[in-house]
Amino acid sequence: MSLLSNCLFVRQVLYRTGAFSPSTFMNASRLSTVFRYASTNSSAQEQKQNETTPSSADQPIENQTQTEQKSNVDLKQLQEQNAKLTEDANEFKDRYRRALAETENTRVRFNKLVNDAKVFGIQGFCKDLLEVADILNLALANTPQQPSTDITALTKDFNNLRQGLVMTEERMQKIFAKNGLVQIKPNEGDKFDPNFHDALFQAKIPEKTSGTIMQVMKTGYRLQDRVIRAAQVGVAQ
Repeated sequence: MSLLSNCLFVRQVLYRTGAFSPSTFMNASRLSTVFRYASTNSSAQEQKQNETTPSSADQPIENQTQTEQKSNVDLKQLQEQNAKLTEDANEFKDRYRRALAETENTRVRFNKLVNDAKVFGIQGFCKDLLEVADILNLALANTPQQPSTDITALTKDFNNLRQGLVMTEERMQKIFAKNGLVQIKPNEGDKFDPNFHDALFQAKIPEKTSGTIMQVMKTGYRLQDRVIRAAQVGVAQ
C-alpha cells in the first residue's frame, strides 16, 4: 500500500469516529497533498535514476565492447610497431651486406697495392742500375776480344778497362746512396763493433791491438739505419 492510500485511510477512520473536525480535515488535506507530492516526486526520481543508471544486464556488454575496442587499438599499434621493426631490420641487413662488400673490395684493393709495391717498389732503383749496365757495356765494347801483342796497345786497353770499372763503381755507389744504401767499410785498426761487423776469424797478432780489425774480407751495407749485411772482417786477439 502506498503512502497516499495510508493517508486516505487514516482520514476516513477519523471521520467515522467523529474525531475528524474541519481543521483536522484541512490539515489532513494538506498532509495528503504533501504526501501525494512526495510520492510523485519520489516516483519521478526513481524513474530518472533508472533511466540514467545502466542496468546490470547492459554493463557486461558495454565492458566487453570497450575491451574489444581497446584490444583492436592495441593490436593495430603492435602491427604498426612490427612493420616498423621489420623495415628497420631489413635496412640494417642491407647496410650490413653493403659494409661487407665494401670491406671485401677494400681488402682486394689493399692486397693488390701490396703486391704492386712488392713488384714495382724497386722500379726506380732498377732504372738507376741501368746506367751502371750502360757503363759496363761501353767498357766491354772498347776492350778488344783478343789481347794485343803490342805492349803499348795492351797497356791502353788495360787502362780503358780499368777506367770503365772505376766509373762503374763510382756510379753504382751514387745510385746506392740515392736509394739510402750506404757502405759499411771499416779500415784496418778500427775497433770491432758487433752491430756493424761480422767476425769471420780471430788471430793473435803481436803488433795488432786486441779487439781491433786486422783484415776486411767483404764490405757491408746498410739501408737507412738497418744493417742489410755486416762487414765481414778478421779480428785480432
